[in-house]
Amino acid sequence: MIRRRWYKMSIIDYFAMHIVPKMFRGKGALHPCATGELGFGVSCIREYDVNIFFIHGKQHLVAIDSGYKNYPGIMDKCKRIGIDPADVTDLFLTHVDPDHAGGLDYRCKDPFKNAKIYLGKLEENYLTNTWHRKRIGPIGLKNPVRIKKKYQLMEDGETVTLGDLKITSLLVPGHTLGHCVYIINDNLLFTGDSIAINETGGYCFFDVFNFDSSLNKKSLKALKKNIAAYDIKAVFTSHNGWTADVNNAFSHIDTIPDISKENPFDKTAPFDCFDDAELPCK
Repeated sequence: MIRRRWYKMSIIDYFAMHIVPKMFRGKGALHPCATGELGFGVSCIREYDVNIFFIHGKQHLVAIDSGYKNYPGIMDKCKRIGIDPADVTDLFLTHVDPDHAGGLDYRCKDPFKNAKIYLGKLEENYLTNTWHRKRIGPIGLKNPVRIKKKYQLMEDGETVTLGDLKITSLLVPGHTLGHCVYIINDNLLFTGDSIAINETGGYCFFDVFNFDSSLNKKSLKALKKNIAAYDIKAVFTSHNGWTADVNNAFSHIDTIPDISKENPFDKTAPFDCFDDAELPCK
């Protein structure tokens, strides 16, 4: 029975759930926020190493990303922050990796069953298998997430207005080629897997996860210029917490972190963030 389940699991799913936890144990790379209220009207739940964010509008409840496939604690953690996932009206995917879009996979139970889904136009290429997520020599690895429910594609720079919430999508390729960040009401920036932050500032996201780290660094430089047109007050990352020091969040974006147990990226991070005990919020 165990063997059958293993063969049904994709290589990327297996890497995310079994290799990454061992690879990054004790290296301080991943430090998501604990489930709870953050700042600026944003709340979140933690699923292992990643956060799902929620923003309340007067008529809409918006989520950023959907988390892992069949995460067992999602209902309990949402209840703790006073949210029913079925009440989420709109869900914006930064990209379709299994830790961000797995919660919408049609083969799994969908906790966000009433939400309208949005994602970047180019990112759809991973859902249709037009693009490979990773290449290992001559082998191309496909993204394992499959979404059958309808979704709306967003162009780079497109804005969607949902009552008193205004959500702008900006293309920031590198981690994936269609990766998007979202700006809400011109002042809250959700960066997905483009930036990793620690006590010294923000860096290019970790190379092992990126499709093209050089492209990611180039995209972050462009993003830093683009957000000058907005009044950004806080930056929320998917794996490394959030900060109200916006300038510092872009202070090392030309650098890819070199991490090890001897040189942990975030010295305050849990030894094993895949141990699902809650941790203090950054």
